[in-house]
Amino acid sequence: MSSQEQARGELRERFYRSVAETLALLHATPDRDRRLVMVTIAGILASTMDLPLVWIGRRKPGHSAIEVLAAAGPAAAYAAALRLSTDESAPGGRGPVAMVLRQERARATPVDAPEFAPWRDAARRHGFGSCIVAASRTRDDGQLVLAAYSRDDGPSLSGELLDWAQRLVDELSRFWDHQLLLERSTRMSRYRDAQRTIQRALLEQPDPESVYRTLARALADIAGAAGVDVFAADGADHMLRRVALVGPIANILRGLPLPPRHDDSPTVLTPTQAFMQGAPVIRRHPRGAPQSDRAFRKELLEHAGAVGCWPLFASSADTVGAARVPTGVFVVVTVESDAFDDEMCRLLDEIADATGLALRQHAQRHALLQEKERQTYLALHDDLTGLPNRRALDRHLETVLARARRRGRLVAVGLLDLDDLKPINDRHGHAVGDRLLVEMAGRFQQMLHAGDYVARLGGDEFVLVFEDLEAEADVDGLLERIGGVLQLPVTIDGTAMSVGASLGIAMYSGEVQATGEQLLRRADQAMYQVKSRKRYRSHWWSLVSPNGVTDQADELDAAASPYGEQAAMLLGACSKAWEPRLPGIVESFHAGLRSHDGIARLLDLLPAADVKAFGEHQLQHLQALLQADLDMAGHRARATRTGLFHAACGLEEVWLLEAIEQLRDILATTLAGVGRTDHRALGILLQRLGMERQWQLESMRELQRRRVALLARVNALAWSAEGYLELIQGVADILVSHDEVIACSAGRPDASGQLTYEAVAGTAFAEYLHALVSGKAVPIRVEAGRPEGQGPSGRAWRTATIQRCAHYGSDPSMTNWRDIALGLGVVSNVAIPLCPSPLKPAVVLTVYSPYAGGFHSEDQRAFLEQIKTVLDLALARLAPPRQGTELLPFFVRERWRATVATDALQMHYQPLVRLADGRVTEVEALARLRDDDGDLLAPARFLPALGADDLLVLFRQGLVQAAACRELLLQAGHALDISVNAPAAALEDPRYAEVAAAVIASSGCAAQALLFEILESPIGTEHAAVPQGSGMQSLKTLGVRLVEDDLGAGYSSLIRLRQWPFDRIKIDQAIVSQARQDPLGTLRFIRQLIRIGHDLRLEVVVEGLESPELIEAATILGADFGQGYALARPMPADALPAWLARYRCERDSTWPRTGLGALAGELRWEEQFIALPAEPAFWARHAQVSCDPGEYLHDPGLGAVLNASHQAMHTAAKAGPSDPDYRRERETFLALLIERVLGDVHP
Repeated sequence: MSSQEQARGELRERFYRSVAETLALLHATPDRDRRLVMVTIAGILASTMDLPLVWIGRRKPGHSAIEVLAAAGPAAAYAAALRLSTDESAPGGRGPVAMVLRQERARATPVDAPEFAPWRDAARRHGFGSCIVAASRTRDDGQLVLAAYSRDDGPSLSGELLDWAQRLVDELSRFWDHQLLLERSTRMSRYRDAQRTIQRALLEQPDPESVYRTLARALADIAGAAGVDVFAADGADHMLRRVALVGPIANILRGLPLPPRHDDSPTVLTPTQAFMQGAPVIRRHPRGAPQSDRAFRKELLEHAGAVGCWPLFASSADTVGAARVPTGVFVVVTVESDAFDDEMCRLLDEIADATGLALRQHAQRHALLQEKERQTYLALHDDLTGLPNRRALDRHLETVLARARRRGRLVAVGLLDLDDLKPINDRHGHAVGDRLLVEMAGRFQQMLHAGDYVARLGGDEFVLVFEDLEAEADVDGLLERIGGVLQLPVTIDGTAMSVGASLGIAMYSGEVQATGEQLLRRADQAMYQVKSRKRYRSHWWSLVSPNGVTDQADELDAAASPYGEQAAMLLGACSKAWEPRLPGIVESFHAGLRSHDGIARLLDLLPAADVKAFGEHQLQHLQALLQADLDMAGHRARATRTGLFHAACGLEEVWLLEAIEQLRDILATTLAGVGRTDHRALGILLQRLGMERQWQLESMRELQRRRVALLARVNALAWSAEGYLELIQGVADILVSHDEVIACSAGRPDASGQLTYEAVAGTAFAEYLHALVSGKAVPIRVEAGRPEGQGPSGRAWRTATIQRCAHYGSDPSMTNWRDIALGLGVVSNVAIPLCPSPLKPAVVLTVYSPYAGGFHSEDQRAFLEQIKTVLDLALARLAPPRQGTELLPFFVRERWRATVATDALQMHYQPLVRLADGRVTEVEALARLRDDDGDLLAPARFLPALGADDLLVLFRQGLVQAAACRELLLQAGHALDISVNAPAAALEDPRYAEVAAAVIASSGCAAQALLFEILESPIGTEHAAVPQGSGMQSLKTLGVRLVEDDLGAGYSSLIRLRQWPFDRIKIDQAIVSQARQDPLGTLRFIRQLIRIGHDLRLEVVVEGLESPELIEAATILGADFGQGYALARPMPADALPAWLARYRCERDSTWPRTGLGALAGELRWEEQFIALPAEPAFWARHAQVSCDPGEYLHDPGLGAVLNASHQAMHTAAKAGPSDPDYRRERETFLALLIERVLGDVHP
């Protein structure tokens, strides 16, 4: 042997050894970074073969440029300088690499070949003698390329290595595809975890800045983004402001220029473009783009593969199609250039929507806080004079009296009433009277010293509070100051007016117990004593001292008390004279209410009959205040009910204060001039009115506290609910427990546009549904062109905004439902569209109230908006049913829930067959529910109706029946395992393990014979980590086996399989059924899932085997078990023994009998072919061996063309799997075979 031949032999040996080492590495590292693996492989090839350069590159789908992924060897710099392309017109598109990629045929090329001319000089400088290049396609229609270079003084890389090089790059492509699937699953799992974290955390943040930071941290820390940059738009500022920046490349991003809001230049910063367009913008690294992306920042070239920008909206459009201006933009930078695929973009859309909802809620909270502050100011201040009002006075007196007790000082509380203000109003008009009040208020404030206090009670009454007095004598100086203010005339519009006053002063000392309310009553009584002697009095003030005999104070309090014998005697003497005046007082009061803008709007909502009833109620109310035997407890209970009524109807606190002060003025003016009225009786009446006011206010505030508590319950449910129906029914139940709500419903329209209600609470709406079923009520619809669609629910569905009916009796759009609603006690309603995506309602939540107004006060509106925001976020988390999915009416759902725990639940059993030998090894217990009409319901029908507790009951009942069934089979001689379905919650909820343990103990069923199939759930199953709860641990401790159900569909995660302790996987029948449309792609996918399962040492079951063709294909592809109608249908327990006794496996699994089986066999044959050593002898032997398709094609009825094509493929196979002729013949044969398979499926 010559030295040259020996060198080639050694090179070939080293190459084979490096290929073997590489293949071992690929199969031993199923979860490593695919790019790092490429670097390792390049290093192995270069070092083992002693080559100057080995590099691996990739052409992305739809691109022509070649990206060098890895380069190894002393001449690695040569690869870094390459600019290669598959475009023949490009400078780098005519060399050996481009030719291999276009022709898909491995090639060996010496450096002095013509096609190497553009790179020859550089190659010779690095000492290259030849190169070998091979390429293979990946599943995404990209390509991987392997290039190895020999030394000019060593053996060349000749054609004898081409087949091994092709095999190696094919294996690299398979590894790349496998890793891409795992990486994408990992990435999506991380981003779903981030999404859940964001959705849970956003509402907990105290301000928008915290929302932005939470968004950024979750995307960087949990999702693993290389960088996250968040910008906000502030006011009219031209530039976007950075509010959060995190991630490994944060410092690099910090060095980029801040983006403006708008930019008309040719190259616009990505955040600016997203902000201007109001839509996501994605930019990828120019090395992988079909055309160079000039907008990709050069600073990011070495650190990022792609940049995605999403706008954030803190406000929703009022109508569909209305333009919205973003509040900000968040930027996600990823290392992977292919990260932003369709699924990732949809997920980031949802994250942006969730963030926008949180920002909207914060905006609502801020607006609510401002309104609260405004309302608080109004509630504590008189809107005319700006002085503190009675509510503020009560708080101030409580503080002042406590301070006086500690210091041992005196306090003087004076109640001052301006004399003869009514004649001024009558002569000059109320506007002048108001100006006079404002002027006097200002004068009182000016004469106060530090620590003094003045408030306006209403009308012409003021309260003056002076603290820190040493003795009663100090009051003389106070009286002089007040008198000085009153002696100065008031000039308005050139007219000078003199104002007198009557003042009652009550002194407080800590030695004599008294409350602020008692002091005001004493001062009020003293003031009325002075006022009653106005014409012949010697003093314009009267003092009630706390000093002196104690029983004198008690006597004064008794005389002034609005209840008891003294009050009854005083009122009894006057009530007959006052009674005829009451209708006129009510009429004057109503006239005043009509002049109040806010209260007038409320009155306008009422039908005429209710307005009349309101006047009658006011008359009865005044009569009750005049009752001599009225006691405090009865009065307070009545006032509390009235306050609740007023708040529920939407009356603002300020309006109530103004209305009661107005009534007080009318009563004082009207009744003071009736006959020989005892002013003490009038004082008692006005004191009762004042206490009424206070108790009503307390009732209104208590109702608001209940709203806040109820909102907290809704918020807790929003994040704990495991399903859509559990959420909406839970919300309905919570809301109907509230005082302002009589009924609640949640529904969405069916195909005809009629609302179908899936959640109902409260007997009123249930009665309506009963009437609807019997034809006695009109349905509610959503179409704009029909009368039934004009109500709040229909409008809310169409506009995606909250709509209301303020009163069924006066709203013309509610004519169809007026009588039944009012008959059931429903007066108003409000419809809330719940929108997990902006402007796209998923369900309408309607709240029915026994009060007028339709929740229109500021507090009520804020309450509903907060409920909507929380539920919008919850539905986005739960992925609610889309339009077109089956609607589940409330009554049907309740009926099904009630029957789960009864004998109506019947378990049917479907056998599983071991495909290798056709033996039945186990049965799966499948729940069925017998409905009232006798129909047997499948789980897909009734499972959505069940809540978390119902599912636990279903699991218990099903497991009990399954254990009994297994015992029945044992007695019949069939020792089979049995599987029972369980929700994903069983992995975290310890109650499932407790139920399982109890059933195992009571039935004697062996735990090892039980399998629990974990059903898919969008909630709580996306995490890659093993659940930390005790549920899974307890189940595994019992000894039962766990099965991952529906692999490849829904929310299943490949990552979960590696980290959760499953024993078996089941490939979802939805995947299997696709074989009817795409047989080759489906079989390839099934084979890939089977390989993954077996690599993880898991058993694999293929569901949905509904034909002999599918059974045959699953067997050939290597599945362990099969399940489906073609093997056995589900059956009752008592039918199983007979079926098992007559079951016989009649399949001949040696060769396929069907086209689909032949196609599966062809995939298996091809897999074996590629795995052969790259030697012609092995290829020739494999090509001559009979294969599955060959045996199938022996049937003469299949035609000569298909058989001839198959023979041609086998003949070409002798040249190896990389031979282009073989590949062409193979594609031709596969096309003909697939055509045959589709003809069998769709004859």
